Amino acid sequence: MALVGILGAGLSGVVMGIQLKRLGIDDFVVYEKQSDVGGTWLRNTYPGLHCDLPSHIYCYSFEPNPDFSMVFSGQPEIQAYIRSCAEKYGIADHIRLNTTVERASWQPEDTCWELELAEGERLRHRFVVSATGGLTEPHYPTLDGFDSFEGLVWHAGSWRHDVELAGRRVAVVGSAAAAVQVVPEVAKDAAEVFVYSRTPNWVRPRRNRFYTDEEKAELATDEGWHRARRQQYRDTMLWQRAFEKKADAIEELRAEVMAQMRAAISDPDMIAALTPSFDPGCKRILVSDDYYPALALDHVTLVPHGVTALTPSGVVSADGAEVDVDVVIFCTGYKLGGRADGGPALEICGRDGLDLRTAFARAPEAFRGVAIPGFPNWFTVAGVNGSPGHAPVFMTAEVATNYIGRWIQHLLARGASAIEARRDATHEWAEATQAELQEMSWAGDCPGWYRDRNGRILPFFPGSWARFRREMRDLHLDAFKVR
Repeated sequence: MALVGILGAGLSGVVMGIQLKRLGIDDFVVYEKQSDVGGTWLRNTYPGLHCDLPSHIYCYSFEPNPDFSMVFSGQPEIQAYIRSCAEKYGIADHIRLNTTVERASWQPEDTCWELELAEGERLRHRFVVSATGGLTEPHYPTLDGFDSFEGLVWHAGSWRHDVELAGRRVAVVGSAAAAVQVVPEVAKDAAEVFVYSRTPNWVRPRRNRFYTDEEKAELATDEGWHRARRQQYRDTMLWQRAFEKKADAIEELRAEVMAQMRAAISDPDMIAALTPSFDPGCKRILVSDDYYPALALDHVTLVPHGVTALTPSGVVSADGAEVDVDVVIFCTGYKLGGRADGGPALEICGRDGLDLRTAFARAPEAFRGVAIPGFPNWFTVAGVNGSPGHAPVFMTAEVATNYIGRWIQHLLARGASAIEARRDATHEWAEATQAELQEMSWAGDCPGWYRDRNGRILPFFPGSWARFRREMRDLHLDAFKVR
């Protein structure tokens, strides 16, 4: 029985393994259902895909990469970087690829978790760390006539690289993070493009460009690397200030977006259709240099409505208009959880038979995003309220996995067998966190998935990444039961 089981070999799972090795713990297995490491950066390959945050903070702090080609890296480079880290730090040897964990159940008599794989194999681990991510299964809207469409249909998260779009009429449904990257690329090839935008978003300029050889040489030095990383982190604080509803930050973002929009688009009706009714920060702030210019092209049509139905030959929008198309591409986000039904990536049964889905239906709470009452020896990377909204996942995962690794080391040193977050401490922390979040931009009047049916904001930690790191230095021993 390996001591630790890690679920997922994306950027969080890989750094969890690295943290364990740093602490002298080499007895672990990483389970990955895909054919390679990289997680979302392996799964998503749609054209135009880049990170939203600059390259030199979108990486591990201990593994600088001066060879990133652009200020905002593209998908192939990021996935290759994660793989290179897995290989360099000896994590690849611990990974079981093409392996799906279907169920995890707590075994109180043996103080361990039993994992059941898709092929029926059962394995046990004293500790389990979930690094599966929460947005992996493509979401398709429920539409009348969906199955009647006779053309090609796919989701941005399952891109059809085998299909040529040249000469075709293409509908892109959605206007969020994937759409603002997909639309300009589709517009390069398709004969006509129809972009269905039910809710406009704030789209900042990315200002992406290739690094010069001189800049790469500077970034290869410790001083140059740290200088770039500090500046890129400071730049993200504009987002954090907007999330905190600081008027100057909101106005700066609004002016930046509107300037970019007006530079590309002259039609006042289109500008009105593209201008959100809510402040920047209520929904995800998007970045793109070429989305607005693409919408201004003669062969691209913005349809400022959602889609209500598909017909055998096309798309029907909420205003009743029907357009004939050859291809429909959905950029409509992902289901919460890792399953097709939106549930958790696997069935998790904790102490006293408590199912995680049932537990979260009652109270979606986790102590500092990493530990859940009723689930001993189970840790989650960037779980409920465990991610600062302005910071890259690389930076958040590094802090969270360091915290988890130190807890495992602490338990081994004490000779303890189990740890569990106290329900009272978890609830107290969650309530205090929600009180802060309800004063932030995400509580505003805009559609989105950040809030649950009770209005609780679940993805984010309310403070900055620097505050998150500072608060995670303490193990918070009083918040856990150890035995």
